[in-house]
Amino acid sequence: MNYDTSFKSAFNYYKVGGSLSPEHPSYVKRQADEELYTSLKNGDFCCVFNSRQMGKSSLRVQIRKKLEEEGINCTSIDMTTIGSSDHTAESFYAGITFELWSGFLDDVSRFYEWWQQHQVLSPLQRLSQFIDKVLLTEASQNIVIFIDEIDNLINRETKDEFLEFIRACYNQRADKPKYKGLTFCLLGVVTPSDLKDKQGIPFNIGRTIELSGFSLEEAKPSLTKGLAQKVDAPEKVLQEILSWTGGQPFLTQKLCKLIVEKQESSQPNIDTLVQNYIIKNWEFYDDPEHLRTIRNRLLFDQHLAYNRLKVYNQILQYGQIDASDDSEQIALRLSGLVVKYQGKLKVCNQIYQNVFNQEWVEKNLATLPQPVDTTSEFKSVRILNYSLLVPIAIILAVISLISLGFSYIVVESKPWNQAYNSSNIGAILECIRVCFLLTLEVYVICSEFSEETIQLILDKKFYLRRRTTCIVGFVFLLMLLFHHLWYGPHQLLGNNQVTSREYFHQYLLPYLWYFPYSFINFIIIGIPLSGLSIHVVIQDCSKLSIKIKKYHKYLTQVTNKIKKASVPTSVADKNEIIQELKQIYWDFHEKIQRPINLLLGILILIYFDATFSRSTLSNSAYLWTQLFCIFGFMTPAIVLILWGLLAYQKNLAETIGVLFKLNFDFTEIENQYNTVNLLKKLLISNVLFRIICVICCLHIIYIIFKI
Repeated sequence: MNYDTSFKSAFNYYKVGGSLSPEHPSYVKRQADEELYTSLKNGDFCCVFNSRQMGKSSLRVQIRKKLEEEGINCTSIDMTTIGSSDHTAESFYAGITFELWSGFLDDVSRFYEWWQQHQVLSPLQRLSQFIDKVLLTEASQNIVIFIDEIDNLINRETKDEFLEFIRACYNQRADKPKYKGLTFCLLGVVTPSDLKDKQGIPFNIGRTIELSGFSLEEAKPSLTKGLAQKVDAPEKVLQEILSWTGGQPFLTQKLCKLIVEKQESSQPNIDTLVQNYIIKNWEFYDDPEHLRTIRNRLLFDQHLAYNRLKVYNQILQYGQIDASDDSEQIALRLSGLVVKYQGKLKVCNQIYQNVFNQEWVEKNLATLPQPVDTTSEFKSVRILNYSLLVPIAIILAVISLISLGFSYIVVESKPWNQAYNSSNIGAILECIRVCFLLTLEVYVICSEFSEETIQLILDKKFYLRRRTTCIVGFVFLLMLLFHHLWYGPHQLLGNNQVTSREYFHQYLLPYLWYFPYSFINFIIIGIPLSGLSIHVVIQDCSKLSIKIKKYHKYLTQVTNKIKKASVPTSVADKNEIIQELKQIYWDFHEKIQRPINLLLGILILIYFDATFSRSTLSNSAYLWTQLFCIFGFMTPAIVLILWGLLAYQKNLAETIGVLFKLNFDFTEIENQYNTVNLLKKLLISNVLFRIICVICCLHIIYIIFKI
């Protein structure tokens, strides 16, 4: 075996993560190597699109070396180094031009002078002129430009015109022969559809190179040589490795390295090795990061993650499904979790199937917001649309205003006005109240609890909650009818003796006109909001419970991992713990913010009722209103807030305990992520809390001046 001397030991034969150098002995040549080399040598534009850690960068390094040995000039541009997505077109194209200048020309100092001299041109025109008048004029050999991490281009404003520029370079071959010597190769975690322009025109030039996993025949020449120093039957061991990894380059290199480093026997048990060092506690042994990268891509954007996991769950259940160009399937393929084979989509390998199994999928599905299925899509859009609910709220406000106008003004009932309109502004106060409640309801349904509203209305598993809400609403309707048709008029009547006509006009009629207002307040606003708030509390408590259990499990496992490790704990271990705590911190922040908004809104209503509209309500009506607010809204909100804060405090204490045991400084966590700071952040940034503070200040000033 003739290797570079730096690779004589089996311990450094394999490399896990990062690009392999051209001389690295463990590099595996695949069919894609020959296809890409031949295509670029022939001047074909090429695209290598695949998931991360599939060997794209190592392939680029290898092919570049071969092309340069053939006398072809090559350079590579890493798009992650060309500024950021918010940089200007000027800096973007200057960065591209600089990389090309430094890659192909000798005197880099000339670049700055040349760029300034051509400022009259747009940045893209300067790049075009550089390639046409400088690069292709001075270069005596063919040129290949590798553009790596092309996915970093997707969110830039310059994406469309830059890809159009590459297309123009390809089209120039028909008019200018010198452009036949210029070839581009794009590499990244994208699909051709990601590179469509705003008009939907696909980037369809050049040849797409398929990059698949290692086959046994491809892997044998390179990978068995390192195994031969440690095992008796390297080919058989490699075959077992590939049966676990499916030829995935990163996992294959990692498993080979684990055998060399961890296995003492010359006849290793691959199954045990995979279970102990890759699958078991994978979130904490995943170094360099690979499985967590897949997890993050799967769960990125909660609104889309649910559908991705649903599709993936089908693949787990049936073994494979028909491949299509659906966004969920494309996202799964780009994560690397699944592969397309003979028109079917299946899990890439056994390791992924054991790590991201059905139990893992079901746990995550339970924590994700469930979107409405496609058959209910139109309904969901209508229900959660401000343009629909705002007009309805306005109509209800008008009905309430008419109801109040008749009961307070048109009927001219002296007993009614003496009891509920002594200040002559009863109708105005009641109108303000109902408008506030309608605004709160529209905001809650359309913004704060929009997803939960759809779930409660359409999801079959919440049938019992819907039925309970309807029953409670019906009971309250009966109570309203009883109050407005008998109890209220008789309470207003007292011991007075009146004729039937006087009783109807002076006592009963105002309540009849008042009924639509009460119906809107209690049945249309109160009952749905109350049922929804209780539903949200149950759902959020359930989701937070799952997150708490996962975090507790994480703390236990990371402690055991560090204790068993032969090397001392490092700053990286501390940072990992802090990052996980930050995630929990923001999870609690998100879940507690919503009930705080609801609680503060109800507190404003209670203050309004107690201060201004108390005179417009009878004692019984006022009592019922306050009890409804307290038990229907405040109690569920307070339960979730207190439970969330206490649960977070417990997690924080556990985290500090772990850091203390590992001799880490936990001052930063105590100061920045304590429960008081969490509550302070929730309140200070809250507009309703500021309104309450202003109201309290004004009320105190009023009391002082009144005294």
